[in-house]
Amino acid sequence: MDKFILFIPILITYIIVLLIYFGQNKPRGGILFGIGLPPEALNDKQLLDLKTLYNQSYTVYFAISLLAVFPLFGLTSFFSLSLIYTLMWLAVFLYTSRLPFIRVHHGAAMLKREKKWFIGEPRTVRIDDKINALQQATTLSAFWFAIPVAVALAFIILSIQQADMLLRMTGLASLGMTSILFVLSSAFTRMKPKYYSENKNVNDAINTIGRRYWSILWLAIAIFESGCAITGYLILSQGSSSTFVFWLIGVLLVSLVPLAGILFVHNKLAMLTYDIAHTDGQSVLTDDDQYWLNGSTYYNPNDQSVMVPKRVGIGTTLNMATRTGKWIQYGTIIVSLAIIIPLGAFAIKSDYMAPVLTIENNGRIAIDYSPNNIDFPLNDVVEITLEDNVPSGFRTSGMATAAYARGSFTLDSLGKTKLYIYKNKPPYIMIKLPYTYIVYNENDPAKTRELYASLLAANKQG
Repeated sequence: MDKFILFIPILITYIIVLLIYFGQNKPRGGILFGIGLPPEALNDKQLLDLKTLYNQSYTVYFAISLLAVFPLFGLTSFFSLSLIYTLMWLAVFLYTSRLPFIRVHHGAAMLKREKKWFIGEPRTVRIDDKINALQQATTLSAFWFAIPVAVALAFIILSIQQADMLLRMTGLASLGMTSILFVLSSAFTRMKPKYYSENKNVNDAINTIGRRYWSILWLAIAIFESGCAITGYLILSQGSSSTFVFWLIGVLLVSLVPLAGILFVHNKLAMLTYDIAHTDGQSVLTDDDQYWLNGSTYYNPNDQSVMVPKRVGIGTTLNMATRTGKWIQYGTIIVSLAIIIPLGAFAIKSDYMAPVLTIENNGRIAIDYSPNNIDFPLNDVVEITLEDNVPSGFRTSGMATAAYARGSFTLDSLGKTKLYIYKNKPPYIMIKLPYTYIVYNENDPAKTRELYASLLAANKQG
């Protein structure tokens, strides 16, 4: 059932994106593929060929994207893995969905310039200013690698002082990975220049900015890997080395995040190369299309409007040349990550770290399940019973899936209740307190009955 619930946002996103991009193969308000075109251009054979390519590309893309959903239903019964796969699918789908559009957009833009299909009075855009700015870009200094090296050396020094072999291995692994990334960064910095144009300045600009982007990427990955090393050590030092899921998620993060960064830089450089290489460094004539990067992102420093009507899709979009537009765009990304990362971590914890009820020697009962820990004296217990069913209700905080419910709930006939239960695994221990109810069980019914007997015995002694 949980997988079908997760499938709903996938289905909604899939349908919306499909309608948006398949709707771009027909001109709307003189806009086709994010390009402003006059009516006489719409029947041009080369443009019609681009439309055919566009339809074919998206037919294949959406078929592959749909097939990529099916592994969701083949995952284990653990909710966290299904959630992580759903979030990954959504992120990849939303990022890659625009790539076929950008490809055809660039083709249509080039065709428009060749045939001078301008709307209104064309303007001359100087490419040499952009090329000069790119030529001034500097490669990130290799000294920045001192940050991940310092982290690794700190691990090694502490391991020697504390005689901690795990800490030492973590430091050595981190230092080894940093060394590899440093070598890669150095290799990319010194790689042989590539030729994109007959214009030397164009080649210099693209090669210079490419070296800068790659130097930033390899350093960022090195710092990320250091953070993963710290996280891995903390998990292993707490005795979680036998939990397979931590290894699985760790492998995914360590491999997929760098891969995503490499693809991002590659695509960014490919788009930048297209923007300046095909002009051969010469000034070009254009109209309002110059303010629409890749046909969908609005960037107009001469327009103070923060929101403008979209060219692709419906509604409005941000003017990324304004400070407010940038704050909204990047703020939204940060807030989304601030929600998604803790949610994923909590889902993993819920699946692989079960609540633990302990009868303490000081006459108290404690249930350890952060952030829903609870601790109360036996003297507060009004009644302890063993039930075969739990009343229905709704969650106010915590996590509820088809397999378990943990956190604060409001239940029929009970009111405010703390649940720490595996669903459909009766019996359930119900503890009545003056201010709330607590319902608890183990995954093994026999252990639940043993714990119930221990609670009754402790309650009588108290």
